[in-house]
Amino acid sequence: MRALLAGGIVGASMLVACSSSAPVATDTASSTANITALTWGDAKYFNTQFGFYKQDFPNDAKQQTLTVTIGGQNDGEAISKFRLALSSHQNIPDIMEMNYSALPEFASQNQLADISSYTGSYLPGMSNAAKTLMQYNGKYVAFAYEVKSKLWYYRKDMFAAAGIDVTQVKSQQDFIDAGKKLQAKYPKSYMWNLAPNPQAYVLGEITSGNGSQVYDKSASKFVVDTNPGIRKAFVAMKDLRNSGVVNTKFDDFTPDWQAALADGTLASVPIASWFSTFLPQYAPNLGSKWGVTVWPEIGGAAGGSEAGGSVFVIPAAAKNKAAAAKFLSDMFMTSKGELELFKAQNLVPNVIQAQSDPSVLNNAYYGSDLIKAFQAADKDYKLFPYDPAGIKEISILQNALANYLSSSAADPSAALAAANQQMTAQIGNPYSQ
Repeated sequence: MRALLAGGIVGASMLVACSSSAPVATDTASSTANITALTWGDAKYFNTQFGFYKQDFPNDAKQQTLTVTIGGQNDGEAISKFRLALSSHQNIPDIMEMNYSALPEFASQNQLADISSYTGSYLPGMSNAAKTLMQYNGKYVAFAYEVKSKLWYYRKDMFAAAGIDVTQVKSQQDFIDAGKKLQAKYPKSYMWNLAPNPQAYVLGEITSGNGSQVYDKSASKFVVDTNPGIRKAFVAMKDLRNSGVVNTKFDDFTPDWQAALADGTLASVPIASWFSTFLPQYAPNLGSKWGVTVWPEIGGAAGGSEAGGSVFVIPAAAKNKAAAAKFLSDMFMTSKGELELFKAQNLVPNVIQAQSDPSVLNNAYYGSDLIKAFQAADKDYKLFPYDPAGIKEISILQNALANYLSSSAADPSAALAAANQQMTAQIGNPYSQ
């Protein structure tokens, strides 16, 4: 889930003592470059960030302009447009936004620029998660926009009244037991909501932290039917739906979900860090009552992330790589740039120096809970091992999960075997696409 650039899915400083931009590689056309960017949904926040760039880094931004193309209403449509541009060698943007789950498709084919010459001096000040998100096979190919760490949002007042101490909720069974306590005090409240076909990011949040793997490159085969992590994730979601402490009727981003967050029907939501930007919209009067911490173990997962996060990449064939890199590194790898992002979109900075800014330490809605949870999650941040066919694989796996959850079977073997066969038939070797 990308927060606020569009509604569909969806970087500390170079030298912590300095907030100005670090030296980057230059080209002769960079000073007058028209930087082109491809995204989806809405260009508003891209343009807002470029406005901050012109204001805060005038020497780097001098005589530069930005043209944003909307590739569709969602990230899938934008990715399709990006593929077409690369294959036709026409209209290749200087910047492309995507979730990390889509990145291996292009990085594995050497279609993304190596950005290490532009970012090296900034890296020591970046968070662990941001540096991880920027890499593919040890090569820096992306600028971290939004790290999607796993955070657990909960009603502090309701948990206190029910006698629930979140520091003692460490396992999935602890989570269920806490839900029983919650409902003893508030019979109509729930610890989570998992619809019959839950959002795909829920499965990703669990599998990213429990050793799941879809394809074994060394054995040249799909292992969905034998991987213990995927099995644990499937079983965990069915067990939670059957526990009684999870609402099984409404899905995320529905009117019922939004109302439940405001009226106490939902007193707890394990989700990703991007949710911090949405909750104040849905429950504007409950800021002092919502707390934030890290996820308990669910489905055998210790840490993880949701699709890794949202990133900006520069195509290897882009015309204005240096100018694009200046814009991205200034805005997403410096304290000054990241604090502009925080003020505009309430996204927790990925720059360590910026995380100690008073405005971040004392969030208007969450107080100090948000940054403390974000930093704690940074220690256990993990990426799912996406391969070049990751988007197709996620779709197939999600369909298998929906079929399993709607069945009476306690064992997911049949659903996993079907998914494995489907991937084998439709994808083959994802590294030979």
